[in-house]
Amino acid sequence: MLFSLPLLAQEKASCIPFSQDAVFIPGEDITYGVSYKWGAVNTEVAQARLQLEDGGMYDGKPVYHSTVTARTASFFDVFFKIREHFEGWFHQHTLVPQKCIRDTHEGTYASYNLFHYDWDERQIHARVESTSQGSKNIDIPLVDCVCDIPSLVYFLRRMDVSRMKEGEKYGLNFAIDDTIFHIHLTYGGLETVKVKGIGKVRCRFLRCSVVTGAVFAGDEDVKVWLSDDANQVPVAFWAPLRVGAMRGSLKSYNHLKYDLTAVLGR
Repeated sequence: MLFSLPLLAQEKASCIPFSQDAVFIPGEDITYGVSYKWGAVNTEVAQARLQLEDGGMYDGKPVYHSTVTARTASFFDVFFKIREHFEGWFHQHTLVPQKCIRDTHEGTYASYNLFHYDWDERQIHARVESTSQGSKNIDIPLVDCVCDIPSLVYFLRRMDVSRMKEGEKYGLNFAIDDTIFHIHLTYGGLETVKVKGIGKVRCRFLRCSVVTGAVFAGDEDVKVWLSDDANQVPVAFWAPLRVGAMRGSLKSYNHLKYDLTAVLGR
């Protein structure tokens, strides 16, 4: 999942405090440029897009429908072609996930997830497929405070920063493939980030610890910057890779609920 927030360190912490205010609305459409940096190389290689719609009713509950996509530019497809597609349905008020689809293609690797969240039985009824492990139908025991890729961004945007302390760790549970990971992040206070084409943006800074693996290095943290305004929209992110690093920056946004007042100017 090169363009998804990586799996984070499995360490328990108090759950993220959430605001009751809805900071996003159906029709929101956000695009990011994703760059790769290695030594003197610093090139935009892909674009990622977040879209939110009214998902109607799912199992008798009002839900949002979130779509997350990412793809490498045609030129870079020659070296390593990536296509990421996620869809998620989650409760409009509690953000509790109801259904998730993952369809990932990275070079010769492919993975597919279909999750149905059964909160009565406290199970995720899942179909999991990959080129490395084949396919299987499994039930994954559910825990509280859980999200997936399509709902993760919206979980973070509903954080109640007024109830968070700088340097303190907050927990979240993250479902993907056949596992729920216990993850944590640390709130780092306010920082100003310069974004090409937008200007200087005052942000709320988050730091996340990664699990060392085939793609991500474990000696540095993932960093995420959310706008310091009512939207709390992701402005930038940075992640260490085995070779080099990946950075995403906000390129365009449409139909935000509030004005992006965190922009300080050029």
